Amino acid sequence: MENALLVVDVINGFAKEGSNKNMYCGNSAGIIGRLEKLTESAVKKGVPLIYCTDAHIETDKELKRNGGPWDYHCMADTEESEILDSLPQNGMITVKRNQKLDYKLGDASGILRIDKGAYSAFYNTDLDGILKDFGVKNVYIAGLVTGICVKHTAADAFFRGYNLKIVEDCTADVTLEGHKNAINYMKNNYSAEIITSGNAMEGL
Repeated sequence: MENALLVVDVINGFAKEGSNKNMYCGNSAGIIGRLEKLTESAVKKGVPLIYCTDAHIETDKELKRNGGPWDYHCMADTEESEILDSLPQNGMITVKRNQKLDYKLGDASGILRIDKGAYSAFYNTDLDGILKDFGVKNVYIAGLVTGICVKHTAADAFFRGYNLKIVEDCTADVTLEGHKNAINYMKNNYSAEIITSGNAMEGL
């Protein structure tokens, strides 16, 4: 399988209004409908759908208690860290932090959840190994927020040799300016192809 769809941090803490008032990305509301169609298309086509989700613990560097910029958010095993209910999760396999996925490809579900503790979904996770096991060459990325976790995940995918396709209308940032700046940065620095959800559904 040459293609995989990574959905970054479309979880309650960032995408569900009222879950965490300090971390909620209001612009996420505009992408959810398209993201639902995109993820459903990936599942129907048998393309690996990989949710990359914050699941923080007390020692994570990005938390203020450890010198980072952020208050507590999306802690492991809390409602904030759960994927939005409207996205497909039937048969999903969850890979906890510091865990490797032990499976045979023929037996594996096409839907995975990778818990992460940093901006990049590749940092201290088994994501790279999983993608290589699937034979993935093209990584489609969508999710939240464009200028932080999407951008850092894209960087690490680029450095590992994957072809990047950023689904622009299925990503969002706190501000439109921040979103556009991050999109341009990924295009100019990671050779990312910037596509629409319609393009993505055709290409997957």
